[in-house]
Amino acid sequence: MFSGVDTFLNQIRLTNRKPSRRCSLEAGAIRVCLATLRRPARMTDHDLHQPHDKLLKATFSIPENASAFFQHHLPRDTASAIVWDSLSLEPSTFVDPQFAASESDLLFQVTFQGTASFLYLLFEHQSTEDPRMALRLLSYILRIWERFAANNPASTKLPPVFPLVLTQGTKPWKTSTNLEDIIDLNSITSNGLRRLQPSFSYERIELFSTPYEAIGGTPEGILALRALKAQSTGELLSDPVWDEALLHSISKDALERLLRYIYNGEVNKTLFMDRIAQFKTKPLQKKTMTLADQFREEGKLEGITRGRTEGEMAAYRRLIIRTLTLKHGTVPKWLQEAIHLIHDASRLEALHDHAFCSTSLEAFAENL
Repeated sequence: MFSGVDTFLNQIRLTNRKPSRRCSLEAGAIRVCLATLRRPARMTDHDLHQPHDKLLKATFSIPENASAFFQHHLPRDTASAIVWDSLSLEPSTFVDPQFAASESDLLFQVTFQGTASFLYLLFEHQSTEDPRMALRLLSYILRIWERFAANNPASTKLPPVFPLVLTQGTKPWKTSTNLEDIIDLNSITSNGLRRLQPSFSYERIELFSTPYEAIGGTPEGILALRALKAQSTGELLSDPVWDEALLHSISKDALERLLRYIYNGEVNKTLFMDRIAQFKTKPLQKKTMTLADQFREEGKLEGITRGRTEGEMAAYRRLIIRTLTLKHGTVPKWLQEAIHLIHDASRLEALHDHAFCSTSLEAFAENL
């Protein structure tokens, strides 16, 4: 990908023992572009951890919440054969890096009919369905088995895996839950070939088409799923999410987590406060009022900090360009644009020092 650029730079070095100012600056421009291309994109905390994922993982990483959820939503014959006291959360995740910003998964180990088994919960919050969900699940299940085989080399058997997909989209999925339905077998008449294809299906729970009252589990789990459902339908301030009896029965941490999710969910802040004022239980009203005030102060502080940081960086960019201009003359447009693309205050501060000490624009460009 970069060989052509590198060759060009080598040619500049070989054919221009004393390169012209323009040629050197153009080479510097290419180096900047090359460094930008080679530098991996920075993934923000927001990209890595969507608020929906945070709420679901924080809630259902608690075995009690997970156990009650699975018991209510798994097929009855499956749920009745699981020893629920054996449920424990596995520490590893099996989501590929390319899906890290859009998915969340949880893996639990349970005893099923006396056999060590896994429950795999995949949370999909994208608004559009994935027609190859079965294929993705198959790759995750294979990874679970591969890790199990590596950790248990003496075992000749693989544990059963029960995959369940929880969706938060804005409409019901039409995609089949059977892997064989996405394998093109329409023109295959040989039963011998058909039977050689992998075949499995998975359970799917769609929050969009699940009534609020049909969501089961612990109070904390129910409220979390109701909030996730309400977020996609624009109902975060609706009665099911603000069920006073359920809110009163959850822990302080769970209450803060839920209210923070709602408060940051693009709701009308005045209506949010009105909902809190409507609580009949005074202790609950007091706790939620305190949390709401905390959220508002955090928002103000974040806004002030963000504004101050942006102001500082803009000032550094102006100083860098002014310093380079005073020392070396007109700063090329490409170099100014490269400076304006930098959004790291500490790096800009260091570049200002380089600008002050630089012997030429070419030398400064080497530090970008």
